[in-house]
Amino acid sequence: MARPTAGTILRMKKAAAKPKKKTLSLKNKIRNLERFLKKDSLPDDVRKAKEDELKELQQQSEDKKQEENSREITLKFKKVKFFDRRRLMRTLKKLKRQIESAEGKDKAKLEAEFEIARKDMMYVYFYPKGEPYINLFPDAKKPHSKEDLTRQEALKRSAVEKFNALENHAAFEHYCFNDTDLPDEKPEKRRADEDKKHKRKEKRRKTAATVVADTELDKAESDKDDDFFL
Repeated sequence: MARPTAGTILRMKKAAAKPKKKTLSLKNKIRNLERFLKKDSLPDDVRKAKEDELKELQQQSEDKKQEENSREITLKFKKVKFFDRRRLMRTLKKLKRQIESAEGKDKAKLEAEFEIARKDMMYVYFYPKGEPYINLFPDAKKPHSKEDLTRQEALKRSAVEKFNALENHAAFEHYCFNDTDLPDEKPEKRRADEDKKHKRKEKRRKTAATVVADTELDKAESDKDDDFFL
């Protein structure tokens, strides 16, 4: 009896594998619960439990929508915020060099300019996530509205307050003068990212090895079939 080919073996394995249970989305769970609660014959304790469950799912759905909206806004204004930071970074570096060699009134003037630029960087650093970014250097042809300017001033004051509340300013100082992340910033996240990369690499390696093995097996079976007809 002829031995089954690698392709046949693979199909048999897939057929034997247990089908994965489909996970219901939040939207479907909410819809199912709403439909369930329309029943008139539900006991009071069951209805109360399901109503609480429905409220929790609705809150999860709302949180998810807000998170997605926040992510979209962040991506939309990422480039504008990046340009503001780079411009301020160059200004701060330049002023810092000038202060080191300046004296008297010139030094005091440069230090005042440095402090203004530093507070502007606080504005960028502490800008609320999920809120449309109001840039610091608008186009002269498209000035900010009165409402945006008022909001910007409020956010600047809030940023200074948040900065003053920090016990350690190392991360902010690094943000002012360096493009890369701090070496010791969020080590858990960095390790998690490295683990994910390693797992993906290992998965690709195993997949490649499986493909090679299947190809060699198919070739061997093909050679046997050819020998059979000789």
